Amino acid sequence: MLEPVSAVIPSRPDSQWPVGMRLRFRPEAQFDPRHDRLRNKPVLVLSGMKLIGPTEGLYSWRQQVLALSTGRVGWARPDQMTLPLDDLNDLDVDPL
Repeated sequence: MLEPVSAVIPSRPDSQWPVGMRLRFRPEAQFDPRHDRLRNKPVLVLSGMKLIGPTEGLYSWRQQVLALSTGRVGWARPDQMTLPLDDLNDLDVDPL
Protein backbone atom coordinates (compact mmCIF):
# COMPACT_ATOMS: atom_id res chain seq x y z
CA MET A 1 0.00 0.00 0.00
CA LEU A 2 1.27 3.49 -0.84
CA GLU A 3 1.98 5.94 1.93
CA PRO A 4 0.29 9.35 1.60
CA VAL A 5 2.66 12.12 0.61
CA SER A 6 2.47 15.32 2.58
CA ALA A 7 3.05 18.66 0.91
CA VAL A 8 4.05 21.97 2.41
CA ILE A 9 1.70 24.68 1.20
CA PRO A 10 2.90 28.23 1.82
CA SER A 11 0.59 30.71 3.48
CA ARG A 12 -1.23 33.06 1.16
CA PRO A 13 0.49 36.46 0.83
CA ASP A 14 -1.22 39.34 2.64
CA SER A 15 -1.71 41.33 -0.56
CA GLN A 16 -1.93 40.93 -4.31
CA TRP A 17 -1.84 43.29 -7.27
CA PRO A 18 -5.24 44.34 -8.68
CA VAL A 19 -6.38 42.65 -11.89
CA GLY A 20 -5.80 44.98 -14.84
CA MET A 21 -2.85 46.76 -13.18
CA ARG A 22 0.11 47.55 -15.43
CA LEU A 23 3.37 46.76 -13.65
CA ARG A 24 6.94 45.71 -14.42
CA PHE A 25 9.16 42.93 -13.18
CA ARG A 26 11.59 44.07 -10.50
CA PRO A 27 15.22 44.26 -11.69
CA GLU A 28 16.30 42.29 -8.57
CA ALA A 29 13.47 39.71 -8.71
CA GLN A 30 14.40 36.06 -8.28
CA PHE A 31 13.69 34.27 -11.56
CA ASP A 32 14.40 30.97 -13.15
CA PRO A 33 17.51 31.82 -15.26
CA ARG A 34 15.64 31.18 -18.51
CA HIS A 35 13.36 34.15 -17.69
CA ASP A 36 16.11 36.69 -16.95
CA ARG A 37 15.23 38.70 -20.06
CA LEU A 38 11.96 39.73 -18.35
CA ARG A 39 13.72 41.87 -15.72
CA ASN A 40 12.35 45.43 -15.76
CA LYS A 41 9.90 44.50 -18.55
CA PRO A 42 6.22 45.55 -18.41
CA VAL A 43 3.43 43.15 -17.45
CA LEU A 44 -0.34 43.30 -17.18
CA VAL A 45 -1.99 41.47 -14.27
CA LEU A 46 -4.68 39.07 -15.58
CA SER A 47 -5.88 37.23 -12.46
CA GLY A 48 -6.13 37.24 -8.72
CA MET A 49 -3.95 35.03 -6.54
CA LYS A 50 -3.95 31.28 -7.30
CA LEU A 51 -2.13 28.41 -5.63
CA ILE A 52 0.10 26.86 -8.31
CA GLY A 53 1.99 23.59 -8.09
CA PRO A 54 3.49 21.38 -7.26
CA THR A 55 6.47 22.37 -9.41
CA GLU A 56 9.55 20.42 -8.40
CA GLY A 57 7.58 19.40 -5.32
CA LEU A 58 6.75 22.98 -4.25
CA TYR A 59 3.57 25.03 -4.29
CA SER A 60 3.49 28.83 -4.61
CA TRP A 61 0.96 31.65 -4.75
CA ARG A 62 1.03 33.44 -8.10
CA GLN A 63 -0.92 35.79 -10.32
CA GLN A 64 -1.37 35.26 -14.04
CA VAL A 65 0.33 38.00 -16.07
CA LEU A 66 0.80 39.01 -19.69
CA ALA A 67 4.42 39.96 -20.49
CA LEU A 68 3.92 42.96 -22.76
CA SER A 69 7.41 42.70 -24.26
CA THR A 70 6.88 39.12 -25.50
CA GLY A 71 3.09 38.74 -25.65
CA ARG A 72 3.29 35.58 -23.53
CA VAL A 73 1.06 34.68 -20.60
CA GLY A 74 2.64 33.24 -17.47
CA TRP A 75 2.59 33.23 -13.68
CA ALA A 76 4.43 35.57 -11.30
CA ARG A 77 4.68 36.03 -7.56
CA PRO A 78 3.47 39.44 -6.35
CA ASP A 79 6.95 40.18 -4.92
CA GLN A 80 8.48 39.83 -8.41
CA MET A 81 6.55 42.88 -9.67
CA THR A 82 6.55 46.58 -8.92
CA LEU A 83 5.04 49.81 -10.24
CA PRO A 84 6.02 50.75 -13.80
CA LEU A 85 8.60 53.31 -14.79
CA ASP A 86 7.30 56.61 -16.14
CA ASP A 87 9.14 56.45 -19.46
CA LEU A 88 8.28 53.68 -21.94
CA ASN A 89 11.73 54.10 -23.50
CA ASP A 90 13.22 52.70 -20.31
CA LEU A 91 11.21 49.51 -20.80
CA ASP A 92 12.35 48.61 -24.34
CA VAL A 93 8.77 48.52 -25.63
CA ASP A 94 7.61 49.74 -29.00
CA PRO A 95 4.73 52.22 -28.55
CA LEU A 96 1.50 51.29 -30.32
